[in-house]
Amino acid sequence: MSLSKPRKKRKVDLECRVFKAEWSENYFVTELDGKALCLLCSDTIAVLKEYNIRRHYQTKHSAQYSQLTGKERSQKLETLKQSISLQRSFFTKMKNENKAASKVSLRVAHLLAKEGKPFTDGELKKSCLIVAVEEMCPEKMDLFNNISLSARTVARRAEDIGSNITNQLIKKANDFEWFSLALDELTDITDTAQLLLFIRRVNADFEVTEELASMNSLRGTTTGEDIFKEVEEMLTKYNLKWNQLKCVTTDGGKNMSGTGKCLVGSIYTACENARCTRPMFINCIIHQHVLCGKYLNLSCVLEPVVSTVNFIRSRGLNHRHFRDFLSEVEAEYPDLPYHTAVRWLSSRKVLLRFFELRAEIEIFLNEKKRPQPLLSNTEWLCKLASAADMMGFHNGFNLKLRGKTVLICEIYTAVKLFRRQLALIESQIMSSCFVHFPCCQTVKEEVDSPFPHEFAGDIFSELKKQFQQRFSDLDASAEDISRFENPFNCTIEELPPNLQLEVINLQCDNMLKGKFQENNLTEFYKCLPSDEYGELRSYARGLISVFGSTYLCEKTFSKMKYVKSQYRSALTDEHLQSIMMIGSTIFDPQFEKMLSKKTQFHSSH
Repeated sequence: MSLSKPRKKRKVDLECRVFKAEWSENYFVTELDGKALCLLCSDTIAVLKEYNIRRHYQTKHSAQYSQLTGKERSQKLETLKQSISLQRSFFTKMKNENKAASKVSLRVAHLLAKEGKPFTDGELKKSCLIVAVEEMCPEKMDLFNNISLSARTVARRAEDIGSNITNQLIKKANDFEWFSLALDELTDITDTAQLLLFIRRVNADFEVTEELASMNSLRGTTTGEDIFKEVEEMLTKYNLKWNQLKCVTTDGGKNMSGTGKCLVGSIYTACENARCTRPMFINCIIHQHVLCGKYLNLSCVLEPVVSTVNFIRSRGLNHRHFRDFLSEVEAEYPDLPYHTAVRWLSSRKVLLRFFELRAEIEIFLNEKKRPQPLLSNTEWLCKLASAADMMGFHNGFNLKLRGKTVLICEIYTAVKLFRRQLALIESQIMSSCFVHFPCCQTVKEEVDSPFPHEFAGDIFSELKKQFQQRFSDLDASAEDISRFENPFNCTIEELPPNLQLEVINLQCDNMLKGKFQENNLTEFYKCLPSDEYGELRSYARGLISVFGSTYLCEKTFSKMKYVKSQYRSALTDEHLQSIMMIGSTIFDPQFEKMLSKKTQFHSSH
């Protein structure tokens, strides 16, 4: 066995060789990207060394060009340089044009996906572009013909853009101190269960980001274990830890809520294994609010109303006659809306419109030989008025729960406010005071007999009971929410030890008290000096990251139904996920970065 050290291989690129000007005239070469390019045959000499260049020239070109000397040789060199320069500029122009065409293709695909339009619309958009070019700048027709917008190309572009947005979010996830999740599951037109996972985080500058982290198609069962597996995969994908999870908001379904093998129980177990604090769990406020309303017994009002509306709306002739009749008598409204059982809160619009048009409806039904005796029944009209007013009151609260970046304290304040309003209105109804119920007030003024308040009283009593039960998870976090909402009004001894000193300093600072009154909560916590209030700022970021509802999931599902309709039921899960990601994000695609990764730009054929 030899004990000599192995010889190190030379690395030519580390020798820092320099191209010498005299080589051009001696050997008809020029420098290109650190290498010597032969102007005669366009071969590249890999090593920038005179020996290699001379050998190439003598072997291939010396016999033909060695007789050229002096001025004649210099002219030949300039001619060759101009020729290669023209070739390079031509190919550079072609590359730039193809790159521009690819960028246009990407941007159009982005617009189509963001609006949820079919991939086949790309060909129509290109036809529109061509028509415009023919009229305005026909000399540039070739440029626009190079733009590829076929259905397959648009689909590939959508996949690329979706991946780019996901990569941006993964990069952002490195800065997460806290994050929260909002989950919901719904089936699409092909009965495939689609699970949405939205993530909300707050960075050090208190900028709130709400993004669709993943959309997963569940082909088999949709148990809590199946959903937990998807959550785990998402955390791994974004390199997130269980101890960073502040809150999980679900739709309140059996596979999500509860303990044991449900999602909540699985997350509890995972947090115990990771030896970290359990996150908060909230059942979507909007879902709970709707469920509260569904427990109310309004069938004695809704059934006759729905039956009458269906008689008018489901028959084309009746519907046309009814609209003509309303126009003839100059009614306040031109038509009656349908009632949809799935959208329970839409009952308010139906009931209110029915109440406002009750006189016209009664006349119309009598003319059609289909009288409705309840329309002349005072007691039933009182119930109709009570139901219409109650649903209006109910809907007003629901609207406060919707929207992006709503803070958990704002939602809890709305819940507490609604509870107090329920108690007040219940007592007012029992004393026949209808200041806040315009429909009931109208009926009370029209009839001579006392207003039967038992029906409305029972409704509000049940609603108050349901609200007390269904928002108990928020009540469990009331102390945290309260001290976050107003740190100047909390008892020091009741605070976590790591916050006590900072909150004492805060409560004694009159300047910060002024900022608290002048700014919203997010801005207030942002202005706290990080070196003095690091723990309090971290605590605030955790609660700012909490989802109060699955509103974003509901909004995205509505778009999903539009995108994957009966006319696009063959849309693949991957393409659907890309479209949903593009349509819900606030990130702009990094087009230049995407193009820089392509080695070739393909034009349209």
